Amino acid sequence: MISSLSKKFITFFITAVILVNPHTLLAQESTSSGFIDESLQDLTIVLGSGAAGAVLGLSTLSFVDEPKDHLKNIAIGGAIGVVIGVGIVIFGQATKSSSSIVSTGPKEITPGTSESLARVDFSKQKIADSYKLPETIGYNFTF
Repeated sequence: MISSLSKKFITFFITAVILVNPHTLLAQESTSSGFIDESLQDLTIVLGSGAAGAVLGLSTLSFVDEPKDHLKNIAIGGAIGVVIGVGIVIFGQATKSSSSIVSTGPKEITPGTSESLARVDFSKQKIADSYKLPETIGYNFTF
């Protein structure tokens, strides 16, 4: 049988996951967010879930006879919260749509434009230059 404390913990955990992970609740993803914005959002999720875990660990102290003997519950709750937050961030990054991944990448070049031809010529020249050896005087001995 599930105790009332376990029911409250499960309810709080589900609520925290929904509130901490708001980008999955949006109707449409913002394509203008940059790398820094996404990193700050991920950091906020991890720190927020760590703080929520620490609060849960702190709340367990009221149920024991000697709270000072169980202060490690705060650290354990915070650590579990950080691990859950990292899991949320990993899941969010793994389930990103390909359009959001491509939009943050380099601009696609349309074939046939002068810009793309100039880039192709430049890269071919760089590759050719990397294979050129400096001119040296060499002797070839055969026996």
